[in-house]
Amino acid sequence: MLIQLLTQKMAAEGIGTIVTTGDADTCVMIVRCGLEKAISHPIVAITGQDVDLVLLLIALATSESNIYFMNPGKRKVAKLFSTKKFQKKPFPETILLLHAFIHWLRLNISYL
Repeated sequence: MLIQLLTQKMAAEGIGTIVTTGDADTCVMIVRCGLEKAISHPIVAITGQDVDLVLLLIALATSESNIYFMNPGKRKVAKLFSTKKFQKKPFPETILLLHAFIHWLRLNISYL
């Protein structure tokens, strides 16, 4: 109900929104949409709680893109990240490898 109300209010102000269900392809869909919007809009903002969103944005955004990721936070303190800030080499090229390694460690730590 609250999400629908916010979506309607934002649409009335000319702000595009996409509401996702949280399935496995959600992160990819959100990032693709953000990257597409960044081509024709000077600033794009994405809000979410999944760290995969910001990592994919950093890895896939171009240096010309001005995409912000906002994590609402648990204590009512939002965190805002800019993809431009993280576009310095070699960070975007290595972030996905590092992320994959961390996931692998989480899955396999009990076997080590």
